[in-house]
Amino acid sequence: MVSPSSAFSYQLGSVIAGWAGDAERAVEWGERALRLSPFDPLSYLAYDSVAIGHFYRGRYEDAVNAARKAIQFNPGFSINFVFLAAPLAKLARLNEARTAVARVLELQPSFSISKQFKSVGCAPELTALFTDALIEAGLPP
Repeated sequence: MVSPSSAFSYQLGSVIAGWAGDAERAVEWGERALRLSPFDPLSYLAYDSVAIGHFYRGRYEDAVNAARKAIQFNPGFSINFVFLAAPLAKLARLNEARTAVARVLELQPSFSISKQFKSVGCAPELTALFTDALIEAGLPP
């Protein structure tokens, strides 16, 4: 059971739920973490999870907004830009998606889609959705 007052527990739980493909829980727990501790320096984790959940549910504009907030909290974390590029590609905003991809590769030159999603044990269906969008945006497979 997660402590109802632990933002950190909800942040980490939302990350796990997001990668596991539990979109509803990723969004719910990420938003709960943000309500509990809105200025926490680790808020980017909750925003990333919210972005994953919205992306998985096809709410691409909401995913873009969450990813942009994650970037505000941690502009040096390459994955924040991955979570921005994918929904932008789905929205056919390819110039913006490619700008996000350029930032990913600037921060992490050896980034590859397959290594990233394999390393976190991402749900296969979510991996496929991200892979298609990110290849379209210009990230190496």
